[in-house]
Amino acid sequence: MSFYRRWIGGSGDLVRRYTSSIRDDAAIAEEVVRVMKAHVAHLVEIGAVPREAGEAVLKALGELDPSDLLRGDFEDVHEALEKWLVDRLGPEVGGWVGLGRSRNDHVAAAIRLAALRRVGALREGVRRLRCVLAERALQYADCAMPSFTHFQPAQVVTFGHYLLAVDELLAEFLHALSGVERLLLRSPLGAGPAGGVQTPVDRRRLGELAGFVEVVENTLYASGGRFFALALAGVVASFLAELSRVVDDFIRWNSPEFGYVEAPGEHVSTSSIMPHKRNLVTLEVLRARASEALGHYAALGTVVMKVGLGYSLDLQEATRHLWAVLDIAVDGVEVLRDFVEKMGFNCGRARADAERFYTTSADTAERASLGGKPFRTAYFELAEAIKRGEAALLPVEEALRRPALGSANPEEVRRAASRRLAFCRPEAL
Repeated sequence: MSFYRRWIGGSGDLVRRYTSSIRDDAAIAEEVVRVMKAHVAHLVEIGAVPREAGEAVLKALGELDPSDLLRGDFEDVHEALEKWLVDRLGPEVGGWVGLGRSRNDHVAAAIRLAALRRVGALREGVRRLRCVLAERALQYADCAMPSFTHFQPAQVVTFGHYLLAVDELLAEFLHALSGVERLLLRSPLGAGPAGGVQTPVDRRRLGELAGFVEVVENTLYASGGRFFALALAGVVASFLAELSRVVDDFIRWNSPEFGYVEAPGEHVSTSSIMPHKRNLVTLEVLRARASEALGHYAALGTVVMKVGLGYSLDLQEATRHLWAVLDIAVDGVEVLRDFVEKMGFNCGRARADAERFYTTSADTAERASLGGKPFRTAYFELAEAIKRGEAALLPVEEALRRPALGSANPEEVRRAASRRLAFCRPEAL
C-alpha cells in the first residue's frame, strides 16, 4: 500500500513491516493532522494553492478521525494522511498538500506538539500531588520521626517536614520543565527536508497557526535536531530517579520492622503462600518503572548520538523512548498521589524510634555550644555520655524548635504547608 515508494517499485511485506512506524504514530496522529491544517491554511493565505482546493482539504481534515490513519499498511502516518486526502479529494485537490513541506519538518513539529500535550498532563498530575502533599504535611506537622542518613537514624524531623521535602522536589521539577516547554514551543515548520523550501512561506506565521510561539531558525537543525526530546526525557527521567528515593522510603517504612507507613489496602497484595504478607506492590512497580525510564532515556540518547545532523530513520526509532518516559511519569505521579492521599502514618512508632535512637543529639550539642561552650567540646562530651548511656538529651519537642527557614519546626511546617495549600483552592487555579 506504499504511496511514496511506488515509483521505485514499492517494497515487500517484510521490509514494510520492519520499517513502518504506523503503530508508534498513534502517539502523534492528532498532531500530524493539526500540523497539516496549519500548513494548508497558510498555503491558502499566501496564494500558493488555489483557494477552492485548499478549503476543500481543510474541510476534509476537519472531518477526519486521526485514528483512521493508523489502520493501513503505510510507512507512517504522514504517508497515510496524504494518501487519504488524495483518495478522498482526488489528486487535483489532495495532491497540493505536498507543496512546501517535508515529512521531516512535519514530524518534528508533531513530536513537539504531542510532547507539549503530555507535559500538560504531567504538570497537572504534579500539581494535584503537591496539593495532597501540602494537605498531609499540615496534618502531620507535629508527627516526630527520625530522618535517615547512611540508612541510620539521624536528626529528628516530622513527617510533615518529610512530605514538604517531596514537594520541594516537585517544585524544582516544574521549574526545570518550564525551560524545556519553551524549547518545545519553537516551530520547525517550513524548514522542509533540511535546507528550506522554494514556497514563500512565512515560517513565523505558519508556526503560530500550528500553536507555536517561536521558530527554530536554522532549517537543517529544525528538521533534524532532537535536543528538545533529549532535554525533555532527561529532565523527566532525572525527576523519576529522585522520586524513586521517596518511593523506596515508603516501601521500607511499610515493613513490620519500621511500621511507620500504613498502606491503603488497594495498594498492597499478599503472597501466594505466605498470607501474612502486605507487599506494597504499586510502589514496587513505580520504583521499577522509574528505572525503566532511565533506560529509555539512555536508549533515546544512544540512538540519536550516532546519526549525523539531518534526518535518518533512526530518529523514528528514538521517539518511542520519549513517549515511554513521559507515560511512566504521568502514571507514576498519579499512583503516588493516590497512595499519599490514602496512607496512614504511625506517629507513635516513629516518635518512639526518634527518642530511642538519639535523634536529638545534634540539637543537644548545638544548644550547649550556644550556651557558651565550643561546639567540638560539647560534641565530644555528649559522645562520651552517649557511650556511657548517661546522655541527657533535649526532648523531641524542644529539639524541633529550630528557627531556620524551612526547618522541621512544626510551626514552620504549618506555615509552609498553608502557603502551599493557598494555591490549591479553586479560586487560585
